[in-house]
Amino acid sequence: MQTVLLRSLLAFLLVILSLSTAQAQDSRDTRYLDGTYEVWASPDEAARPIGKLLVAAPLQVVSQTGDWVEVSLEGWTQTGAERVLYAAPGIRVLRAALAKSATDQLQFSESITDPDTDLIWTRTALTGWLKAPVLQPSLQDIWDRAEPLFGERCTACHQRRIADHYTANQWTSHLKVMGPRTGLPKDDQFLIRAYLQHHAKDAARLFNTP
Repeated sequence: MQTVLLRSLLAFLLVILSLSTAQAQDSRDTRYLDGTYEVWASPDEAARPIGKLLVAAPLQVVSQTGDWVEVSLEGWTQTGAERVLYAAPGIRVLRAALAKSATDQLQFSESITDPDTDLIWTRTALTGWLKAPVLQPSLQDIWDRAEPLFGERCTACHQRRIADHYTANQWTSHLKVMGPRTGLPKDDQFLIRAYLQHHAKDAARLFNTP
Protein backbone atom coordinates (compact mmCIF):
# COMPACT_ATOMS: atom_id res chain seq x y z
CA MET A 1 0.00 0.00 0.00
CA GLN A 2 2.81 2.38 0.95
CA THR A 3 4.61 1.55 -2.30
CA VAL A 4 1.50 2.45 -4.32
CA LEU A 5 1.13 5.72 -2.42
CA LEU A 6 4.79 6.59 -2.94
CA ARG A 7 4.52 5.88 -6.65
CA SER A 8 1.39 8.05 -6.92
CA LEU A 9 3.10 10.86 -5.03
CA LEU A 10 6.17 10.60 -7.25
CA ALA A 11 4.01 10.68 -10.40
CA PHE A 12 2.18 13.76 -9.08
CA LEU A 13 5.45 15.54 -8.35
CA LEU A 14 6.75 14.75 -11.82
CA VAL A 15 3.61 16.25 -13.38
CA ILE A 16 4.02 19.43 -11.29
CA LEU A 17 7.68 19.64 -12.24
CA SER A 18 6.93 19.25 -15.95
CA LEU A 19 4.23 21.93 -15.81
CA SER A 20 6.58 24.32 -14.00
CA THR A 21 9.31 23.66 -16.56
CA ALA A 22 6.91 24.27 -19.45
CA GLN A 23 5.70 27.53 -17.90
CA ALA A 24 9.28 28.69 -17.35
CA GLN A 25 10.12 27.80 -20.96
CA ASP A 26 7.11 29.75 -22.23
CA SER A 27 8.22 32.75 -20.17
CA ARG A 28 11.75 32.57 -21.57
CA ASP A 29 10.47 32.27 -25.13
CA THR A 30 8.27 35.39 -24.97
CA ARG A 31 9.89 38.61 -26.14
CA TYR A 32 8.33 42.08 -26.14
CA LEU A 33 8.60 44.41 -29.10
CA ASP A 34 10.46 47.59 -28.18
CA GLY A 35 9.08 49.94 -30.81
CA THR A 36 6.59 49.89 -33.65
CA TYR A 37 7.69 47.84 -36.67
CA GLU A 38 6.39 47.02 -40.10
CA VAL A 39 5.64 43.33 -40.60
CA TRP A 40 6.09 41.33 -43.83
CA ALA A 41 4.60 38.06 -45.03
CA SER A 42 8.11 36.92 -46.06
CA PRO A 43 11.69 38.16 -45.46
CA ASP A 44 11.70 40.33 -48.57
CA GLU A 45 12.05 44.09 -48.17
CA ALA A 46 11.16 44.57 -51.85
CA ALA A 47 7.68 43.32 -51.07
CA ARG A 48 5.04 45.47 -49.43
CA PRO A 49 4.65 45.16 -45.67
CA ILE A 50 1.34 43.68 -44.57
CA GLY A 51 0.92 45.94 -41.56
CA LYS A 52 2.50 47.03 -38.30
CA LEU A 53 3.13 45.45 -34.92
CA LEU A 54 2.87 47.83 -31.99
CA VAL A 55 5.22 48.44 -29.09
CA ALA A 56 4.97 46.00 -26.15
CA ALA A 57 3.40 43.26 -28.29
CA PRO A 58 4.35 39.84 -26.84
CA LEU A 59 6.03 37.71 -29.50
CA GLN A 60 7.31 34.18 -29.94
CA VAL A 61 10.44 33.94 -32.10
CA VAL A 62 9.92 31.24 -34.75
CA SER A 63 13.09 31.54 -36.83
CA GLN A 64 15.73 33.99 -38.02
CA THR A 65 17.41 34.69 -41.37
CA GLY A 66 20.11 37.36 -41.18
CA ASP A 67 18.47 40.55 -39.86
CA TRP A 68 15.02 39.11 -40.44
CA VAL A 69 13.16 37.55 -37.53
CA GLU A 70 10.04 35.45 -37.98
CA VAL A 71 7.63 35.93 -35.08
CA SER A 72 4.18 34.81 -34.03
CA LEU A 73 1.68 36.98 -32.21
CA GLU A 74 -1.61 36.19 -30.50
CA GLY A 75 -4.42 38.64 -29.91
CA TRP A 76 -8.16 39.15 -30.26
CA THR A 77 -10.11 40.46 -33.23
CA GLN A 78 -13.63 41.83 -33.33
CA THR A 79 -16.00 40.29 -35.85
CA GLY A 80 -16.12 42.54 -38.91
CA ALA A 81 -12.86 44.30 -37.97
CA GLU A 82 -10.31 41.50 -38.29
CA ARG A 83 -7.54 43.82 -39.49
CA VAL A 84 -6.81 44.95 -35.92
CA LEU A 85 -5.48 42.67 -33.17
CA TYR A 86 -6.02 43.70 -29.55
CA ALA A 87 -4.58 42.35 -26.32
CA ALA A 88 -7.92 41.27 -24.85
CA PRO A 89 -11.63 41.21 -25.76
CA GLY A 90 -13.23 44.61 -25.32
CA ILE A 91 -9.99 46.36 -24.36
CA ARG A 92 -8.49 48.56 -27.04
CA VAL A 93 -4.85 47.79 -26.36
CA LEU A 94 -3.49 47.57 -29.87
CA ARG A 95 -1.04 44.83 -30.85
CA ALA A 96 -1.22 44.85 -34.66
CA ALA A 97 -2.83 46.83 -37.48
CA LEU A 98 -2.91 45.02 -40.81
CA ALA A 99 -3.62 45.69 -44.45
CA LYS A 100 -6.84 44.27 -45.83
CA SER A 101 -4.92 41.67 -47.85
CA ALA A 102 -3.21 40.37 -44.70
CA THR A 103 -6.34 38.93 -43.12
CA ASP A 104 -5.86 35.75 -45.21
CA GLN A 105 -2.80 35.00 -43.07
CA LEU A 106 -4.66 35.13 -39.78
CA GLN A 107 -5.52 31.99 -37.88
CA PHE A 108 -8.76 32.07 -35.91
CA SER A 109 -9.73 29.87 -33.00
CA GLU A 110 -12.39 30.17 -30.28
CA SER A 111 -14.83 33.06 -30.06
CA ILE A 112 -16.56 34.69 -27.11
CA THR A 113 -19.31 37.27 -26.74
CA ASP A 114 -18.62 40.35 -24.64
CA PRO A 115 -21.54 40.48 -22.16
CA ASP A 116 -21.29 44.28 -21.90
CA THR A 117 -21.56 45.00 -25.63
CA ASP A 118 -22.70 41.73 -27.26
CA LEU A 119 -19.75 42.04 -29.65
CA ILE A 120 -18.10 38.80 -30.75
CA TRP A 121 -14.34 38.49 -30.21
CA THR A 122 -12.14 35.75 -31.65
CA ARG A 123 -8.72 34.60 -30.52
CA THR A 124 -6.43 35.26 -33.48
CA ALA A 125 -2.84 34.42 -34.36
CA LEU A 126 -0.50 36.04 -36.87
CA THR A 127 2.91 34.91 -38.11
CA GLY A 128 5.14 37.35 -39.98
CA TRP A 129 8.64 38.74 -40.45
CA LEU A 130 10.28 41.80 -38.86
CA LYS A 131 13.47 43.51 -40.04
CA ALA A 132 16.05 43.87 -37.24
CA PRO A 133 13.54 44.31 -34.40
CA VAL A 134 14.53 45.21 -30.86
CA LEU A 135 13.05 42.52 -28.61
CA GLN A 136 13.13 42.75 -24.83
CA PRO A 137 12.90 39.89 -22.32
CA SER A 138 10.41 41.75 -20.12
CA LEU A 139 7.89 44.56 -20.32
CA GLN A 140 9.74 46.42 -17.58
CA ASP A 141 12.64 46.94 -20.00
CA ILE A 142 10.21 48.89 -22.16
CA TRP A 143 8.54 50.74 -19.28
CA ASP A 144 11.99 51.94 -18.13
CA ARG A 145 12.06 53.97 -21.33
CA ALA A 146 8.41 55.00 -21.19
CA GLU A 147 8.23 56.25 -17.58
CA PRO A 148 10.65 59.20 -17.89
CA LEU A 149 9.18 60.14 -21.27
CA PHE A 150 5.70 60.27 -19.75
CA GLY A 151 6.97 62.26 -16.78
CA GLU A 152 8.78 64.83 -18.92
CA ARG A 153 6.26 65.40 -21.71
CA CYS A 154 2.88 64.83 -20.09
CA THR A 155 3.08 67.31 -17.23
CA ALA A 156 3.76 70.49 -19.18
CA CYS A 157 0.08 71.49 -19.38
CA HIS A 158 -1.43 69.82 -16.30
CA GLN A 159 -0.64 67.76 -13.24
CA ARG A 160 0.69 64.28 -13.78
CA ARG A 161 -2.17 61.85 -14.32
CA ILE A 162 -2.25 58.62 -12.32
CA ALA A 163 -2.32 55.60 -14.64
CA ASP A 164 -4.69 53.45 -12.60
CA HIS A 165 -7.27 56.22 -12.23
CA TYR A 166 -8.46 55.39 -15.76
CA THR A 167 -9.30 52.27 -17.77
CA ALA A 168 -7.24 51.22 -20.76
CA ASN A 169 -10.00 52.37 -23.12
CA GLN A 170 -10.21 55.75 -21.39
CA TRP A 171 -6.47 56.22 -21.92
CA THR A 172 -7.00 55.56 -25.63
CA SER A 173 -9.52 58.43 -25.78
CA HIS A 174 -7.39 60.80 -23.65
CA LEU A 175 -4.26 60.25 -25.71
CA LYS A 176 -6.02 60.88 -29.00
CA VAL A 177 -6.37 64.45 -27.75
CA MET A 178 -3.26 64.82 -25.60
CA GLY A 179 -0.78 62.83 -27.67
CA PRO A 180 -0.29 65.37 -30.49
CA ARG A 181 0.17 68.16 -27.92
CA THR A 182 3.34 66.53 -26.61
CA GLY A 183 5.18 67.17 -29.86
CA LEU A 184 6.52 63.63 -29.71
CA PRO A 185 6.88 61.33 -32.74
CA LYS A 186 4.07 58.82 -33.22
CA ASP A 187 6.23 55.92 -32.01
CA ASP A 188 6.84 57.67 -28.68
CA GLN A 189 3.14 58.47 -28.35
CA PHE A 190 2.39 54.77 -28.91
CA LEU A 191 4.97 53.91 -26.23
CA ILE A 192 3.34 56.20 -23.66
CA ARG A 193 -0.10 54.88 -24.52
CA ALA A 194 1.03 51.27 -24.10
CA TYR A 195 2.65 52.11 -20.76
CA LEU A 196 -0.47 53.82 -19.41
CA GLN A 197 -2.82 51.11 -20.68
CA HIS A 198 -0.73 48.34 -19.11
CA HIS A 199 -0.91 50.21 -15.79
CA ALA A 200 -4.57 51.18 -16.09
CA LYS A 201 -7.38 50.42 -13.63
CA ASP A 202 -8.36 47.27 -15.56
CA ALA A 203 -4.86 46.22 -16.69
CA ALA A 204 -5.21 42.81 -14.99
CA ARG A 205 -7.58 41.80 -17.81
CA LEU A 206 -4.71 42.07 -20.28
CA PHE A 207 -2.95 39.18 -18.56
CA ASN A 208 -6.01 37.09 -17.68
CA THR A 209 -7.82 36.69 -20.97
CA PRO A 210 -10.18 33.72 -21.38
